[in-house]
Amino acid sequence: MIEVFSEGIEQSITQVLKNRDARVMEQQLLFKKLENNQSLINAKLNIPGPIKNNYYLSQVFKRGLKQFLTGYKVSYQLIWDIATGPEAFVVINEATSSVKENAIKFEDNNEFGRLFDIDVLIYSNELHPLSRKDFDQQPRKCLICEKPAKVCARSRTHSVIEMQGYINKLINNNLEFLWN
Repeated sequence: MIEVFSEGIEQSITQVLKNRDARVMEQQLLFKKLENNQSLINAKLNIPGPIKNNYYLSQVFKRGLKQFLTGYKVSYQLIWDIATGPEAFVVINEATSSVKENAIKFEDNNEFGRLFDIDVLIYSNELHPLSRKDFDQQPRKCLICEKPAKVCARSRTHSVIEMQGYINKLINNNLEFLWN
């Protein structure tokens, strides 16, 4: 059995926040280059705890992103495979509403989709992601229980160890996905 979180470089909150600032700058630069009927997505993983990336998490990200992008005409793609977690910036030749609806389906229905956070960005006074509320969709569910993920995260209902255990089991139960 693979112990997914036994390797990787621990990240501090400072490193995660610096990465968020770099992400926002990249999003702003790319958004300015969009043409009509193109969408900018930013995909990343939601990984609890200080280990945000390693070989196994990177493989999950690459395979999952490839699945999500199947059928889209991608005109630009940038991958960051960095210690704060793998991320992708992708320009797709399709309307934002359609892309967001597919992102919600992927996040909710793909086995690894629950680990993904796929933002489809729009500009309305400022650059921000479309919300599930914009599509009358329920909030994301917690990895462990059926409650909204934000509720569990805010109240720290589940420990980091418990959430990492879920991810570890998920990856170990789907190793063929990572290698094919």
